[in-house]
Amino acid sequence: MTRAASTVVILLAVSLTGCATQDGGSAGDDETAVARGEAIYETSCMGCHGGGAGGAISDIPPRHNAQGHTWHHADCELLDIIADGLPDRPGLPEDAPTMPAFADDLDVQDRRAVLAYIKTWWTPDQLASQQRTTEQVCGTAG
Repeated sequence: MTRAASTVVILLAVSLTGCATQDGGSAGDDETAVARGEAIYETSCMGCHGGGAGGAISDIPPRHNAQGHTWHHADCELLDIIADGLPDRPGLPEDAPTMPAFADDLDVQDRRAVLAYIKTWWTPDQLASQQRTTEQVCGTAG
């Protein structure tokens, strides 16, 4: 094998390693994951969080689009929130909904698919910033 061919094989192996999830499973095909995430989001999330259009950073519950603040958080934090939910927090209005836990309803691949779908609403700058945050907080690129 030539040096150039060896380099291509090594780069391919490294890039495929980046597709592994923290629990060792494969993240799957991006388009397939996004489509699965969209279907799950529409049935499990949209009723509270809304869709990709509209919303603001101060919405309760927060919008996940580019005007919201979800992109400020690392993947591991977002996946934990989807799995474990969020308790009532001080300072929120009394009638503010509480984020339920989805660990019993969505496996890790489904939760990652929802996150992949949400990320389609973010700008390239937001995606880059969120990836840096993920690397710092989670110790990985996702």
